[in-house]
Amino acid sequence: MIVFWVAAALLSVAVAVLIVSRAQRAADRLAAEDPTLAVYRRQLAEIDDLAARGLLPQAEQRSARTEASRRLLAAAETEAAPAGASRRNRTLVIALAAAAPLAALALYIVVGSPGMADLPFAQRLKVWRADPSRLDPERMAAVLHQVVAEHPGDPTPLVYLARAEVAAGDPASAEQDLRRALVLDPKRPELWALLGETLAMQAGDAASPAARAAFQHASDLDPSQPGPRYYIGRDQIAGGDVQGGLATWKALDARLAAADPRRAVLERQMAMVEKTGVLPSSQPQQPPIDQQALIRAMVAQLAGQLQTQPDNPQGWGRLIRSYGVLGDEPRRQAALARAQALFKDHPDAWKQVEDAEANAE
Repeated sequence: MIVFWVAAALLSVAVAVLIVSRAQRAADRLAAEDPTLAVYRRQLAEIDDLAARGLLPQAEQRSARTEASRRLLAAAETEAAPAGASRRNRTLVIALAAAAPLAALALYIVVGSPGMADLPFAQRLKVWRADPSRLDPERMAAVLHQVVAEHPGDPTPLVYLARAEVAAGDPASAEQDLRRALVLDPKRPELWALLGETLAMQAGDAASPAARAAFQHASDLDPSQPGPRYYIGRDQIAGGDVQGGLATWKALDARLAAADPRRAVLERQMAMVEKTGVLPSSQPQQPPIDQQALIRAMVAQLAGQLQTQPDNPQGWGRLIRSYGVLGDEPRRQAALARAQALFKDHPDAWKQVEDAEANAE
Protein backbone atom coordinates (compact mmCIF):
# COMPACT_ATOMS: atom_id res chain seq x y z
CA MET A 1 0.00 0.00 0.00
CA ILE A 2 2.76 2.47 0.89
CA VAL A 3 4.43 1.78 -2.48
CA PHE A 4 1.22 2.79 -4.20
CA TRP A 5 0.98 6.07 -2.28
CA VAL A 6 4.62 6.92 -2.98
CA ALA A 7 4.11 6.26 -6.69
CA ALA A 8 0.90 8.33 -6.67
CA ALA A 9 2.67 11.25 -4.96
CA LEU A 10 5.55 11.22 -7.44
CA LEU A 11 3.15 11.03 -10.35
CA SER A 12 1.19 13.97 -8.91
CA VAL A 13 4.43 15.97 -8.64
CA ALA A 14 5.32 15.25 -12.26
CA VAL A 15 1.86 16.14 -13.54
CA ALA A 16 1.73 19.37 -11.50
CA VAL A 17 5.14 20.50 -12.72
CA LEU A 18 4.24 19.66 -16.31
CA ILE A 19 0.96 21.57 -16.18
CA VAL A 20 2.46 24.66 -14.54
CA SER A 21 5.43 24.71 -16.93
CA ARG A 22 3.27 24.39 -20.02
CA ALA A 23 0.92 27.12 -18.77
CA GLN A 24 3.81 29.48 -18.10
CA ARG A 25 5.37 28.85 -21.51
CA ALA A 26 2.07 29.67 -23.14
CA ALA A 27 1.87 32.90 -21.13
CA ASP A 28 5.44 33.79 -22.15
CA ARG A 29 4.62 33.24 -25.82
CA LEU A 30 1.61 35.52 -25.55
CA ALA A 31 3.75 38.18 -23.88
CA ALA A 32 6.45 37.85 -26.54
CA GLU A 33 3.88 38.26 -29.25
CA ASP A 34 2.43 41.45 -27.71
CA PRO A 35 2.13 43.95 -30.67
CA THR A 36 2.14 47.09 -28.50
CA LEU A 37 5.85 47.89 -28.96
CA ALA A 38 5.67 47.31 -32.72
CA VAL A 39 2.71 49.69 -32.98
CA TYR A 40 4.56 52.48 -31.22
CA ARG A 41 7.69 51.93 -33.35
CA ARG A 42 5.58 52.04 -36.48
CA GLN A 43 4.02 55.32 -35.30
CA LEU A 44 7.51 56.86 -34.91
CA ALA A 45 8.46 55.73 -38.42
CA GLU A 46 5.25 57.18 -39.86
CA ILE A 47 5.82 60.50 -38.08
CA ASP A 48 9.33 60.76 -39.56
CA ASP A 49 8.03 59.80 -42.98
CA LEU A 50 5.30 62.48 -42.91
CA ALA A 51 7.82 65.09 -41.78
CA ALA A 52 10.28 64.08 -44.54
CA ARG A 53 7.56 64.56 -47.18
CA GLY A 54 6.65 67.95 -45.77
CA LEU A 55 3.20 66.85 -44.67
CA LEU A 56 3.87 67.43 -40.97
CA PRO A 57 5.17 70.75 -39.59
CA GLN A 58 8.35 70.52 -37.58
CA ALA A 59 6.68 71.69 -34.34
CA GLU A 60 3.98 69.05 -34.62
CA GLN A 61 6.60 66.44 -35.54
CA ARG A 62 8.53 67.09 -32.33
CA SER A 63 5.35 66.98 -30.25
CA ALA A 64 4.05 63.77 -31.87
CA ARG A 65 7.41 62.09 -31.77
CA THR A 66 7.86 63.00 -28.09
CA GLU A 67 4.44 61.53 -27.21
CA ALA A 68 5.03 58.34 -29.22
CA SER A 69 8.50 57.90 -27.70
CA ARG A 70 7.04 58.33 -24.21
CA ARG A 71 4.45 55.66 -24.87
CA LEU A 72 7.07 53.34 -26.34
CA LEU A 73 9.32 53.67 -23.28
CA ALA A 74 6.37 53.14 -20.91
CA ALA A 75 5.30 50.01 -22.79
CA ALA A 76 8.87 48.68 -22.82
CA GLU A 77 9.19 49.14 -19.05
CA THR A 78 5.80 47.44 -18.43
CA GLU A 79 6.85 44.56 -20.66
CA ALA A 80 10.17 44.04 -18.88
CA ALA A 81 8.79 44.11 -15.34
CA PRO A 82 6.31 41.22 -15.65
CA ALA A 83 8.87 39.12 -17.50
CA GLY A 84 11.19 38.95 -14.51
CA ALA A 85 8.29 38.64 -12.08
CA SER A 86 6.77 35.94 -14.26
CA ARG A 87 9.92 33.86 -14.12
CA ARG A 88 10.07 34.21 -10.33
CA ASN A 89 6.40 33.36 -10.00
CA ARG A 90 6.82 30.34 -12.24
CA THR A 91 9.63 29.01 -10.07
CA LEU A 92 7.54 29.54 -6.93
CA VAL A 93 4.43 27.91 -8.35
CA ILE A 94 6.36 24.90 -9.63
CA ALA A 95 8.01 24.47 -6.23
CA LEU A 96 4.64 24.64 -4.45
CA ALA A 97 3.04 22.24 -6.94
CA ALA A 98 5.83 19.75 -6.37
CA ALA A 99 5.84 20.17 -2.60
CA ALA A 100 2.10 19.71 -2.04
CA PRO A 101 1.85 15.97 -2.95
CA LEU A 102 5.10 15.25 -1.12
CA ALA A 103 3.85 17.05 1.99
CA ALA A 104 0.58 15.10 1.81
CA LEU A 105 2.50 11.83 1.56
CA ALA A 106 4.70 12.75 4.54
CA LEU A 107 1.64 13.67 6.60
CA TYR A 108 -0.05 10.39 5.69
CA ILE A 109 3.02 8.39 6.70
CA VAL A 110 3.16 10.19 10.06
CA VAL A 111 -0.52 10.23 11.08
CA GLY A 112 -2.08 7.65 8.74
CA SER A 113 -2.00 3.89 8.61
CA PRO A 114 -0.01 3.05 5.46
CA GLY A 115 0.59 -0.52 6.54
CA MET A 116 -3.04 -1.37 7.22
CA ALA A 117 -4.56 -3.72 4.66
CA ASP A 118 -7.88 -2.94 3.01
CA LEU A 119 -10.94 -4.71 4.43
CA PRO A 120 -12.88 -6.48 1.67
CA PHE A 121 -16.65 -6.09 1.66
CA ALA A 122 -17.18 -9.75 2.51
CA GLN A 123 -14.99 -9.34 5.59
CA ARG A 124 -16.91 -6.21 6.58
CA LEU A 125 -20.16 -8.14 6.33
CA LYS A 126 -18.72 -10.78 8.62
CA VAL A 127 -17.77 -8.16 11.20
CA TRP A 128 -21.15 -6.41 10.97
CA ARG A 129 -23.04 -9.67 11.23
CA ALA A 130 -21.11 -10.75 14.30
CA ASP A 131 -22.49 -7.81 16.30
CA PRO A 132 -25.45 -6.12 14.57
CA SER A 133 -26.43 -4.09 17.64
CA ARG A 134 -24.34 -1.11 16.47
CA LEU A 135 -25.36 -1.12 12.82
CA ASP A 136 -27.14 1.75 11.09
CA PRO A 137 -30.00 0.91 8.66
CA GLU A 138 -27.72 0.90 5.60
CA ARG A 139 -25.32 -1.66 7.08
CA MET A 140 -28.21 -3.65 8.53
CA ALA A 141 -29.71 -3.85 5.04
CA ALA A 142 -26.38 -5.08 3.65
CA VAL A 143 -26.25 -7.82 6.28
CA LEU A 144 -29.87 -8.81 5.67
CA HIS A 145 -29.17 -9.11 1.94
CA GLN A 146 -26.73 -11.85 2.87
CA VAL A 147 -29.30 -13.51 5.15
CA VAL A 148 -31.87 -13.42 2.34
CA ALA A 149 -29.39 -15.08 -0.02
CA GLU A 150 -28.84 -17.84 2.54
CA HIS A 151 -32.60 -18.47 2.92
CA PRO A 152 -34.12 -17.93 -0.52
CA GLY A 153 -37.35 -19.73 0.31
CA ASP A 154 -38.10 -17.88 3.56
CA PRO A 155 -40.12 -14.62 3.33
CA THR A 156 -39.23 -13.45 6.86
CA PRO A 157 -35.70 -12.18 6.05
CA LEU A 158 -37.19 -10.30 3.09
CA VAL A 159 -39.63 -8.56 5.42
CA TYR A 160 -36.87 -7.45 7.77
CA LEU A 161 -34.76 -6.40 4.82
CA ALA A 162 -37.65 -4.27 3.54
CA ARG A 163 -37.99 -2.59 6.94
CA ALA A 164 -34.28 -1.83 7.02
CA GLU A 165 -34.43 -0.40 3.48
CA VAL A 166 -37.35 1.83 4.42
CA ALA A 167 -35.39 3.10 7.43
CA ALA A 168 -32.42 3.68 5.12
CA GLY A 169 -34.58 5.84 2.82
CA ASP A 170 -34.97 3.31 -0.01
CA PRO A 171 -38.71 2.46 -0.19
CA ALA A 172 -38.45 1.42 -3.86
CA SER A 173 -36.12 -1.47 -2.97
CA ALA A 174 -38.34 -2.29 0.01
CA GLU A 175 -41.32 -2.59 -2.33
CA GLN A 176 -39.47 -5.07 -4.55
CA ASP A 177 -38.44 -7.19 -1.56
CA LEU A 178 -41.97 -7.21 -0.17
CA ARG A 179 -43.33 -8.38 -3.51
CA ARG A 180 -40.76 -11.18 -3.48
CA ALA A 181 -41.93 -12.12 0.02
CA LEU A 182 -45.56 -12.14 -1.12
CA VAL A 183 -44.70 -14.53 -3.94
CA LEU A 184 -43.43 -16.92 -1.26
CA ASP A 185 -46.35 -16.35 1.14
CA PRO A 186 -49.26 -14.46 -0.46
CA LYS A 187 -51.69 -15.03 2.42
CA ARG A 188 -49.85 -13.09 5.13
CA PRO A 189 -51.90 -9.93 5.81
CA GLU A 190 -49.04 -8.12 7.51
CA LEU A 191 -47.01 -8.36 4.31
CA TRP A 192 -49.80 -6.73 2.30
CA ALA A 193 -50.15 -4.05 4.97
CA LEU A 194 -46.44 -3.29 4.90
CA LEU A 195 -46.49 -3.20 1.10
CA GLY A 196 -49.36 -0.71 1.22
CA GLU A 197 -47.46 1.53 3.66
CA THR A 198 -44.38 1.41 1.45
CA LEU A 199 -46.39 2.26 -1.66
CA ALA A 200 -48.14 5.10 0.18
CA MET A 201 -44.80 6.46 1.28
CA GLN A 202 -43.57 6.55 -2.32
CA ALA A 203 -46.79 8.14 -3.59
CA GLY A 204 -46.88 10.77 -0.85
CA ASP A 205 -50.41 9.89 0.21
CA ALA A 206 -52.56 6.89 1.11
CA ALA A 207 -54.93 7.22 -1.83
CA SER A 208 -52.70 5.79 -4.58
CA PRO A 209 -54.51 2.92 -6.32
CA ALA A 210 -51.75 0.38 -5.69
CA ALA A 211 -51.53 1.27 -1.99
CA ARG A 212 -55.33 1.19 -1.66
CA ALA A 213 -55.49 -2.26 -3.23
CA ALA A 214 -52.75 -3.58 -0.91
CA PHE A 215 -54.52 -2.21 2.19
CA GLN A 216 -57.85 -3.64 1.10
CA HIS A 217 -56.30 -7.06 0.46
CA ALA A 218 -54.66 -7.03 3.89
CA SER A 219 -57.95 -6.09 5.51
CA ASP A 220 -59.79 -8.85 3.65
CA LEU A 221 -57.27 -11.40 4.93
CA ASP A 222 -57.39 -10.09 8.51
CA PRO A 223 -59.90 -7.35 9.43
CA SER A 224 -58.19 -6.85 12.81
CA GLN A 225 -55.01 -5.43 11.23
CA PRO A 226 -54.74 -1.82 12.52
CA GLY A 227 -52.51 -0.43 9.75
CA PRO A 228 -54.82 -1.18 6.80
CA ARG A 229 -57.88 0.06 8.73
CA TYR A 230 -56.13 3.35 9.43
CA TYR A 231 -55.22 3.92 5.80
CA ILE A 232 -58.64 2.82 4.55
CA GLY A 233 -60.24 5.39 6.88
CA ARG A 234 -57.81 8.02 5.68
CA ASP A 235 -58.67 7.17 2.08
CA GLN A 236 -62.39 7.56 2.84
CA ILE A 237 -61.84 11.01 4.36
CA ALA A 238 -59.63 12.10 1.45
CA GLY A 239 -62.35 10.97 -0.97
CA GLY A 240 -65.01 13.11 0.75
CA ASP A 241 -66.62 10.47 2.98
CA VAL A 242 -65.62 12.18 6.22
CA GLN A 243 -68.18 10.46 8.43
CA GLY A 244 -67.42 7.04 6.95
CA GLY A 245 -63.70 7.54 7.48
CA LEU A 246 -64.22 8.72 11.07
CA ALA A 247 -66.38 5.66 11.72
CA THR A 248 -63.57 3.42 10.43
CA TRP A 249 -61.07 5.23 12.66
CA LYS A 250 -63.34 5.05 15.72
CA ALA A 251 -63.76 1.30 15.27
CA LEU A 252 -59.99 0.99 15.02
CA ASP A 253 -59.51 3.18 18.10
CA ALA A 254 -61.77 0.87 20.10
CA ARG A 255 -59.57 -2.10 19.17
CA LEU A 256 -56.26 -0.51 20.16
CA ALA A 257 -54.96 -1.08 23.67
CA ALA A 258 -54.95 1.93 25.98
CA ALA A 259 -51.15 1.85 26.22
CA ASP A 260 -50.68 1.63 22.43
CA PRO A 261 -48.88 4.85 21.34
CA ARG A 262 -50.75 4.74 18.03
CA ARG A 263 -54.00 5.37 19.87
CA ALA A 264 -53.03 8.88 21.01
CA VAL A 265 -51.93 9.79 17.48
CA LEU A 266 -55.15 8.45 15.99
CA GLU A 267 -57.37 10.27 18.48
CA ARG A 268 -55.53 13.53 17.84
CA GLN A 269 -56.08 13.16 14.10
CA MET A 270 -59.76 12.27 14.61
CA ALA A 271 -60.22 15.46 16.66
CA MET A 272 -58.63 17.54 13.90
CA VAL A 273 -60.84 15.96 11.21
CA GLU A 274 -64.00 16.48 13.32
CA LYS A 275 -63.03 20.13 13.76
CA THR A 276 -61.94 20.97 10.21
CA GLY A 277 -63.55 18.30 8.06
CA VAL A 278 -60.27 17.61 6.25
CA LEU A 279 -57.26 15.42 6.79
CA PRO A 280 -54.23 16.73 8.73
CA SER A 281 -51.73 18.27 6.36
CA SER A 282 -48.84 16.11 7.61
CA GLN A 283 -48.62 12.52 6.50
CA PRO A 284 -48.10 9.78 9.07
CA GLN A 285 -44.44 8.93 9.35
CA GLN A 286 -42.99 5.48 8.97
CA PRO A 287 -42.09 4.18 12.42
CA PRO A 288 -38.34 3.92 13.11
CA ILE A 289 -36.62 0.65 12.49
CA ASP A 290 -36.87 -1.81 15.37
CA GLN A 291 -33.19 -2.65 15.69
CA GLN A 292 -33.70 -5.28 18.36
CA ALA A 293 -36.38 -7.02 16.30
CA LEU A 294 -34.05 -7.22 13.32
CA ILE A 295 -31.26 -8.59 15.48
CA ARG A 296 -33.56 -11.19 17.01
CA ALA A 297 -34.73 -12.21 13.54
CA MET A 298 -31.14 -12.74 12.42
CA VAL A 299 -30.31 -14.66 15.58
CA ALA A 300 -33.40 -16.81 15.13
CA GLN A 301 -32.31 -17.59 11.57
CA LEU A 302 -28.89 -18.64 12.80
CA ALA A 303 -30.36 -20.77 15.60
CA GLY A 304 -32.69 -22.50 13.17
CA GLN A 305 -29.84 -23.21 10.79
CA LEU A 306 -27.76 -24.73 13.59
CA GLN A 307 -30.64 -27.00 14.55
CA THR A 308 -30.56 -28.61 11.11
CA GLN A 309 -26.79 -28.24 10.54
CA PRO A 310 -25.19 -28.41 14.00
CA ASP A 311 -21.66 -29.19 12.74
CA ASN A 312 -20.75 -25.52 12.53
CA PRO A 313 -18.40 -24.44 15.35
CA GLN A 314 -18.10 -20.86 14.15
CA GLY A 315 -21.89 -20.59 13.89
CA TRP A 316 -22.27 -21.71 17.52
CA GLY A 317 -19.71 -19.13 18.58
CA ARG A 318 -21.64 -16.37 16.82
CA LEU A 319 -24.92 -17.59 18.31
CA ILE A 320 -23.52 -17.57 21.85
CA ARG A 321 -22.17 -14.06 21.32
CA SER A 322 -25.45 -12.85 19.79
CA TYR A 323 -27.50 -14.04 22.73
CA GLY A 324 -25.07 -12.19 24.96
CA VAL A 325 -25.58 -8.98 22.94
CA LEU A 326 -29.35 -9.35 23.32
CA GLY A 327 -29.01 -9.95 27.05
CA ASP A 328 -30.76 -13.32 26.71
CA GLU A 329 -28.70 -15.23 29.26
CA PRO A 330 -30.88 -18.39 29.41
CA ARG A 331 -30.60 -18.93 25.65
CA ARG A 332 -26.92 -18.06 25.75
CA GLN A 333 -26.31 -20.71 28.40
CA ALA A 334 -28.40 -23.23 26.48
CA ALA A 335 -26.44 -22.58 23.28
CA LEU A 336 -23.16 -22.82 25.20
CA ALA A 337 -24.17 -26.15 26.73
CA ARG A 338 -25.28 -27.48 23.37
CA ALA A 339 -21.99 -26.48 21.75
CA GLN A 340 -19.97 -28.03 24.58
CA ALA A 341 -21.89 -31.28 24.21
CA LEU A 342 -21.37 -31.32 20.46
CA PHE A 343 -17.64 -30.59 20.48
CA LYS A 344 -16.44 -31.98 23.82
CA ASP A 345 -14.43 -34.64 22.02
CA HIS A 346 -13.18 -32.25 19.34
CA PRO A 347 -10.84 -29.67 20.89
CA ASP A 348 -10.04 -28.07 17.54
CA ALA A 349 -13.72 -27.48 16.84
CA TRP A 350 -14.28 -26.14 20.36
CA LYS A 351 -11.39 -23.74 19.82
CA GLN A 352 -13.22 -22.46 16.74
CA VAL A 353 -16.32 -21.88 18.87
CA GLU A 354 -14.31 -19.84 21.37
CA ASP A 355 -12.52 -17.90 18.65
CA ALA A 356 -15.77 -17.08 16.87
CA GLU A 357 -17.32 -15.82 20.11
CA ALA A 358 -14.27 -13.74 20.99
CA ASN A 359 -13.85 -12.26 17.50
CA ALA A 360 -17.47 -11.16 17.48
CA GLU A 361 -16.79 -8.61 20.18
